[in-house]
Amino acid sequence: MGLQQFIGIQARSSVDEKIIASVGAILSICAVFFVSDWLTNGTLAMTLLPSMGASAVLLLAVPHGTLSQPWPLFGGHVLSAGAGVVCALTINNIYFAAGCSVGLAILTMHVFRCIHPPGGATALVAVVGGDAIHNLGFSFLLFPTLINCIIIFSFSIIFNNLFHWRRYPSSLMKYDKSMYSPETSNIHVRHIQLAMESLDEVIDIAPEQIKYIIDKADELMLSESQANFNIVIGGLYTNGAAGQAWSVRRVIDISNHSSPAKKMIMYKTVDGAGKGKNGSGLLYEFKDWAKEVMKPVKKAPAPQDKNLSGPPR
Repeated sequence: MGLQQFIGIQARSSVDEKIIASVGAILSICAVFFVSDWLTNGTLAMTLLPSMGASAVLLLAVPHGTLSQPWPLFGGHVLSAGAGVVCALTINNIYFAAGCSVGLAILTMHVFRCIHPPGGATALVAVVGGDAIHNLGFSFLLFPTLINCIIIFSFSIIFNNLFHWRRYPSSLMKYDKSMYSPETSNIHVRHIQLAMESLDEVIDIAPEQIKYIIDKADELMLSESQANFNIVIGGLYTNGAAGQAWSVRRVIDISNHSSPAKKMIMYKTVDGAGKGKNGSGLLYEFKDWAKEVMKPVKKAPAPQDKNLSGPPR
């Protein structure tokens, strides 16, 4: 295990993605602060602003993560706010109440399947937010918690969906199902879902995303392992095998199917194992078989007949 893997350095993202996420966070927090301040008052608006900042990171920087989806956003904040209020009303020791609020929030989010990390901050605010928050009681769940969730959710839908690769919620995201994935075609999203559940841990990525990543990885793996030359009609190719397994095939025809994974090829074995036999199969399988391009051997010109009458005079 390398140092990068051990400390968890994340994968690179494009410059566009970095800028879009940052601009989205700026605008979303400005909107949350302005609207909640206008609907309530400055004190209440500021109490949940830090936890909304954490939600903005998730919804604008990781819009397809499972922790960023609508139910985790609303359930995570509102249910956690309820957990915090319960602890504030029933536990006199503020230190113990603070710890219990976050612990109870995590338990509640687990039970209702809506884990949203900023919810822990919302629960904590209900305990340590001061008299202005304590006086609200359970109305804290609605004002300002639910209001802020509605604002940032509405903004995230509008902003993220300006870009086709950032559809939000993630259920609106359509992945290319025609991807070149011959080896993984039998792995379906439901298999991935079952595998994730068998791990008994929270994974912040949707099964549909994992399926897309598997197919993409398979495509890259095959492109590296296959021949670095084009297969063309009339071309001669060999498998480069030793002994009796060696053979040479001439390509007769290639289909024009739109999906690379479904393109067919017809060929004739012209030398070696199976000589004289015709065959067909998938183009990607032929590419995996072919290791070298063969060039036809040019025949030497036949010697001309000698002039029996001798050289001309």
